Amino acid sequence: MEAKKLGKKIKIARIELDMNQTDLAVKIKAKQKSISRYETGLSMPSIDTLCKIAKALKKEPAHFLEE
Repeated sequence: MEAKKLGKKIKIARIELDMNQTDLAVKIKAKQKSISRYETGLSMPSIDTLCKIAKALKKEPAHFLEE
């Protein structure tokens, strides 16, 4: 999975729930800057972090990994 594609899916799912990056960061106990880096494709979340993001965004982890 390409980092930018994964990041775009995270961003879309977050916006669908009317959540900002800080809201998501608080829910998964991370820094807002980390969320920003995931969404822009500068870094990839670990599998554990991706599972937390998926749960917070009410999606299955697989949703973010599908092409």
